[in-house]
Amino acid sequence: MMTNPINSYEALLERLWTDKDFKNRFIADPKPILAEVGVMIPDSLKVEVHEDGPNLRNYVLPRKEQLERYNLEGQNPIISQVIQQTLVDDAFKARLLLNPKACIKEVTSEDIPDAFTICFHQDTPSVKHLVIATNPINQELSESELEMVAGGITSPSLIKPGVLGFVAL
Repeated sequence: MMTNPINSYEALLERLWTDKDFKNRFIADPKPILAEVGVMIPDSLKVEVHEDGPNLRNYVLPRKEQLERYNLEGQNPIISQVIQQTLVDDAFKARLLLNPKACIKEVTSEDIPDAFTICFHQDTPSVKHLVIATNPINQELSESELEMVAGGITSPSLIKPGVLGFVAL
């Protein structure tokens, strides 16, 4: 059976949102599917896929050399502020990867609701992290997201899906 080629990031994301089997294959082994899009991943590079959910957001921290391709202005202001701090403070970045909520509070004084999980990932020369954003069309805001919006932390799914996920491969 031949699959239709995927010609763009948006088409890939749409298929991931609408085809559960395809999404599960992508999460389990993203390299062949990325090859369909024309993104060749060296054998030496491991690709880890993270999926956002109603109460879960994943962010991939940019490396300093990727910063010119990274759109901090496309992020919500709180996440942007946290990411900027990681670029100037390696100790903060290490703490953020272990305890994101405490670090967000440290930098912004914002509390993240207990029911909401935020994960930060760091690419390395041997590991690339990709994020499957939630589909904003099919998603209602959860209680914890409503609290975050009320507190000034906009739901990442209401910004630009996948800002971090596939841009800097």
